[in-house]
Amino acid sequence: MTTTTWFCSSGERQLPAERDVHWAPAMTLQRDGIDLEDVWQAIEVCYEKSWTDGLPVVPPTEPLVARMLAAGPWAEDDVLLFEPARNLTVTAYKAAVNAVMAGCRPEYFPVVGAALNAVGDPAFELHGPATSTGGAALMVIVNGPVRQRLGIHGGANLLGPGFRANATIGRALRLVLLNCLGCQPGVLDKSTQGWPGKYSLCFAEDEESSPWEPLSVARGFEPGQSTVTVFAAESGHNVLAHGTASPERLLALFADAMAGLSSLSPGRSVIVLAPEHADHLKRARWSRARTQAWLYEHAWRSLADLKRTGKIEPAFFTNPQLLQWLYRHADSGVPSIPPDVDTAEHVIEQDEAVRVHRGLGPDDILLCVGGGQAGGHSAFFPSWSRGRSVPFVTKEVPS
Repeated sequence: MTTTTWFCSSGERQLPAERDVHWAPAMTLQRDGIDLEDVWQAIEVCYEKSWTDGLPVVPPTEPLVARMLAAGPWAEDDVLLFEPARNLTVTAYKAAVNAVMAGCRPEYFPVVGAALNAVGDPAFELHGPATSTGGAALMVIVNGPVRQRLGIHGGANLLGPGFRANATIGRALRLVLLNCLGCQPGVLDKSTQGWPGKYSLCFAEDEESSPWEPLSVARGFEPGQSTVTVFAAESGHNVLAHGTASPERLLALFADAMAGLSSLSPGRSVIVLAPEHADHLKRARWSRARTQAWLYEHAWRSLADLKRTGKIEPAFFTNPQLLQWLYRHADSGVPSIPPDVDTAEHVIEQDEAVRVHRGLGPDDILLCVGGGQAGGHSAFFPSWSRGRSVPFVTKEVPS
């Protein structure tokens, strides 16, 4: 029996800037391909062609890709993602090939497609997080009935291994970046170190354990709609708290993590509350808006701290958006400093009283719930950039 794998129609790999990857089936007259009798050989060919994320992929045979494509509402030439920086498109056909390679079941394909639509939203500016030295992961949070239908996990170890839907849906996005947008490590993906979330970072919200309406409803969708919300995430920070049920004392730990100098920026934040922590807020009847406002108010460092630790670069003082972030809570506005003084290092008396908060306001904090029912471990994910970074984007999963 012959196993048919697929390959880039331009032949051997070239630099991403030189071509748009076009996946082609072997068993047609119009397209070339590779026929191999041994599945392991097919996997090895995928390694030779640099079509993997470092882990083995499923050889995308014609029947498997056809089944994947048929599970979604799109024709093979429908564009799911357009990347304007390099004028590249990802069609449903290319997405289906990579979803097969990632190990997705066909029924996962509508979620994969919705997530690609979301990261392809012009506001998300995918080229930045895909290529930056910051090492961003594409976080996908799933809400609605599709969670249970597909088994997308939101319980114990939701950010870890062991759940096919979580692992393969997130992995499909990474393979699309590698194989269709040319984001190969060290070539276009310039991550200084990266982190394991770049393999896959997809999970469901545990809506049943949330003290609030589902994240999708908070994002403007109707109850019962299935959605994906995407975010360009830096590596997560564990927030350990077993000793208190007081909302203020509990949230002080989150605010401290958010205000850590190592990742403080005007960017957005995602907090995944463990059910145990979420229950404390529920019992105290803290609303989502109150929780966001409290966190924003308390997640700050003084401008003097930022200057002393080198968190401020000289270019910040010529960037209106970053100046707005630094001095938005200063009573006297931006001080006048002689031009021969290095404003990024020169600490003046007023700097001690200037509070520089994480983000620009409470709406920059996305709250969701997930994790095991036991254990006071939550997670804070900063945005990937030292600047404003990309917004949250939510899209409906087609039925």
